[in-house]
Amino acid sequence: MDLQQAQARAGIPASDAPHVELCFPTVADPSLAPDGMHIATIDVNSQPCTLHEGRSWDDIKEETADRVVAQLSEHFPTLEAAILHRQVLTPLDMQRLWNVTGGHALHGDMGDHQVFFFRPVPGYADYRTPLRGLYLCGAGTHPGGGVSGTNGRNCAREVLCDAKEARRSFRLRYGSRR
Repeated sequence: MDLQQAQARAGIPASDAPHVELCFPTVADPSLAPDGMHIATIDVNSQPCTLHEGRSWDDIKEETADRVVAQLSEHFPTLEAAILHRQVLTPLDMQRLWNVTGGHALHGDMGDHQVFFFRPVPGYADYRTPLRGLYLCGAGTHPGGGVSGTNGRNCAREVLCDAKEARRSFRLRYGSRR
């Protein structure tokens, strides 16, 4: 995966056996699709937003998606025939549609330089910002994207701790109102 991240930084999309995450949300919630059908999300990680040599995602996204589906079909032989509709979103599409900087769905690499106390950047891993009462939450915070709800839980814990401390400080300064 380190090679693919290096290639992405150089504007080269991962083409040979990219890191792929496959999710079927209809396993947990069948109401998302008609009976007997499923939705699959295929996430190809470590892809650049801007391609080198003047190429564009608009030109290669369908062939790239075809290649990934073919790769997955080696493990799921009926996959290609089962696809009734697909939506291919590249990093460029995500940047255009949702203003995600660099088209990075996880708001930053999940490499050693972007996890734990380095996420989102050193000094801000506790979900707090320099502006009192403004907190950071989401895929750009620890533990990163794809860990459903953990970022929000951690951030809420810090908000509650700060609120408790603010109440305690107020009582010490002004006395109890009881």
